[in-house]
Amino acid sequence: MRPSTNIIVKVLVVAIVTISLSRMLVYIPLNVAFFASTSVADINQFDIYSDLQQAQGVMPYDNSITVVTLPNGSTRYELANALMMLSECNPAAISVDIEVRGEKDPEIDEMLIEAIKANKNVVFPCKLDCLDDTAKFFADAAMLGTSLGYTNLDTRGRDNAVIRSFTTFYVDTLTHDTIFSLPLQAVRMVYPQVIEELKNRHSSREFINFSVDYLTLSYEEIPDWADAIKGSIVLLGVDTQGDVHRCSIDPQIIGLKIHAYTASTVIRGTYIKELPKWITDLFAFVMIVFFISCNIFFSKRFPRAGGILVRTTTYFLFFALLISSYVLFNERAVYSDCGWFLLAIAFCPWSLDIYTVLELLVRKLIVWYKRLAPAADKAINLIKKHKKLRQK
Repeated sequence: MRPSTNIIVKVLVVAIVTISLSRMLVYIPLNVAFFASTSVADINQFDIYSDLQQAQGVMPYDNSITVVTLPNGSTRYELANALMMLSECNPAAISVDIEVRGEKDPEIDEMLIEAIKANKNVVFPCKLDCLDDTAKFFADAAMLGTSLGYTNLDTRGRDNAVIRSFTTFYVDTLTHDTIFSLPLQAVRMVYPQVIEELKNRHSSREFINFSVDYLTLSYEEIPDWADAIKGSIVLLGVDTQGDVHRCSIDPQIIGLKIHAYTASTVIRGTYIKELPKWITDLFAFVMIVFFISCNIFFSKRFPRAGGILVRTTTYFLFFALLISSYVLFNERAVYSDCGWFLLAIAFCPWSLDIYTVLELLVRKLIVWYKRLAPAADKAINLIKKHKKLRQK
């Protein structure tokens, strides 16, 4: 085999081994109970980019959304009181993320009904027993069998999963498309055109863009912030540890704030676009082949300094990819899922070393075979002669 052909074979074999090892580690669920309290390792480049984006400093302020929190264990009375105060501020819509349960009180229920009627657009995620006829959207949803909630925080049915995306539509083919999201229903009431734009994207899930900040206050502060609340979408809920989730920017964040980021993403149209998988994989393969070729070149051309040159190239490619991917995410809202490629870069030198060791072993076996072959041939010939003599 010619030297050039030998090098090409070596590069391709090492690339295949590297890609296989890195892919295997990415797709095998990793149990990290030894390291943390979470039972499932949910590692994603999106989390790194979103966290870096938040860490830049002061985020742009989105005045189209206001988060108002009620204390834990709030009753119908406190909910009615908050809604009455909000009615004085003229919000564009109110999304109520709270389940009201317990014993009914006719007077408080009447107060709650009046508080809801005092506001224009109120969306509920759960059934309020005394208010069956006050919200048509809510009644329709109950008929669809989804009356327990529209919050749809996308955990993909896994405990401790990191929330990165939101579900867009619940599709009822017999009637019409129904939004299966508490914040998006409120957005639809105020900005129907952006909901149409979201629908035209034909995506069942969208990434949440965590790139803005918004006003967050307790319900006692509503009168003090009346001007800020006017015309905004109010997300009203309970600030409680019972509704804490993991997301890309915070391991302890209440669901109400995730709803705010979801609504902001749709209103501002700052959707995260993901590079097609084949483009990412092709780019990764080309870079891996290039990296392996550089390693072979350094090892042969600079035998004494080859090690440090290989490690320098490894670190350079690692950070260059990480930084360039972050810039692409931050400036163009384009997400490249190259986490496995970062692992592949780390595996390249090791795979190359394994190939080199195996190549040396094969060469040794060939040398031993060449040395033992003549002796083996002589032994075989002697055995044949002995058989012929015995036959005579």
